[in-house]
Amino acid sequence: MVALSLLALSASSSAHQVSSVSLITHLDTEGRTYLLDAAMAVIPSQDQARNDQISPEEAARLFAEEYLSVLFDEEEQNPELEIERINTSDEETPQELQQQEVLVKMTGSIPQGAKEYLLYLDPSSPMAVVMVAIKDQKPERRMQVILAGEYSRPINVQPVIEDDPFEAFSQEKGEAAVLGARLGKAGHQREERGAFVSGWIDLFDGPLSLVLLPGVLLLLTLKGWPTVIQLAAVLVGQNTVISLVALDLISPLPSAGPIFGGLLAVLACEIFFNRKLRWWRIVLLTVAGVMAGLIVTQRADFYRLFVEPEQVELGQVILYVTGAELAVVLIALFSALLLLTLRRFEWYEKLVSQPLAALVVACGIFELIKNLF
Repeated sequence: MVALSLLALSASSSAHQVSSVSLITHLDTEGRTYLLDAAMAVIPSQDQARNDQISPEEAARLFAEEYLSVLFDEEEQNPELEIERINTSDEETPQELQQQEVLVKMTGSIPQGAKEYLLYLDPSSPMAVVMVAIKDQKPERRMQVILAGEYSRPINVQPVIEDDPFEAFSQEKGEAAVLGARLGKAGHQREERGAFVSGWIDLFDGPLSLVLLPGVLLLLTLKGWPTVIQLAAVLVGQNTVISLVALDLISPLPSAGPIFGGLLAVLACEIFFNRKLRWWRIVLLTVAGVMAGLIVTQRADFYRLFVEPEQVELGQVILYVTGAELAVVLIALFSALLLLTLRRFEWYEKLVSQPLAALVVACGIFELIKNLF
């Protein structure tokens, strides 16, 4: 089956080809169904014999099956496909050059208890996909551009209580009413946490590399003012970009992960070669803070607080930023306490500082490779 798919894709490379994809995701959290409505522009090759081998409908079907992955809680689904062809070229266009548009509908059921929806675009995809999500007939504020090898922003698909549209919960069938209500209430408190707590938790709940960055600052230097300056550079970058994305002044960057991993590895390498604070390190730390902030903006709580609502309150943004900032400061203080305690021993450099730096370099390189490939 795999060989046949590869053969079909190889043939399609010189036959009908998908040239662009725009997609609307419809999520019905009440009916627990989803629909991906994809419009694919298909262009023919100049060899009509090749075009006869792979029809526009077949080219669109291959693109949907090979490159688009629908996931709920990171579990891949198998949607049903409905395909329809529409001719978008005028009558004067030669038959062999006419451009077709194929509408592909991908439908299925949202799994019971699922919390998040994601769309993944395979790394081998020849193009990016433009997506707009409509949840319960309410379109999101921002269009998403999903690059090859990347995920869409997560979308909360938990059902909503009619009496309180701001609280979501899931209730298992067959539970007693009282127990179900208690569990539901506890679920609301966990899911609908406030902006400050969300900012605090999202930094710890993200990739391990986010937690390692403040520790790298202390491995570079434990002196007072250099440490404060370095930490301030990270926080300025992080807080600024989180605020701008939350207020819809800039768009998030889905590819921030590999950039952040590379910066983390470079900063950790400085531990072996240069401990003094130089101007370029401040620049690197500021950019690393920006990338860290962009990674935080991909979290589900950030999306719930600042992307789904039609209006965003400045106070909520300040609370979220403050929570994330205090999380970074706490990690830095804990790292400083631990490293200052260990620095008194002669074996600190060989058995603590350098091995930790090597681990951080490895983590940064892994983050870079994982996100790129």
